Amino acid sequence: MKIFQMHSATATFRNGRLELTAAVDWPDGTQVEVTPLTSPQQRQSWLSLPPLDVGQFRELTSDDDLLGEMLDDSRN
Repeated sequence: MKIFQMHSATATFRNGRLELTAAVDWPDGTQVEVTPLTSPQQRQSWLSLPPLDVGQFRELTSDDDLLGEMLDDSRN
């Protein structure tokens, strides 16, 4: 009796087929679940975001009450 160690595998979907990045030693008939990680368009959209200018920040001091300021702003 052969014992199989089934580890997760990664693949790329091309031309209607999954191309595994490495060989697997799974028994024939093993059912798998395929979930896309990201699409090339999603990866590209993150790369094409323009830089965000947040201005300049002042140094925080012990007198700063950031939570209080956020709560005051949220009530307006």
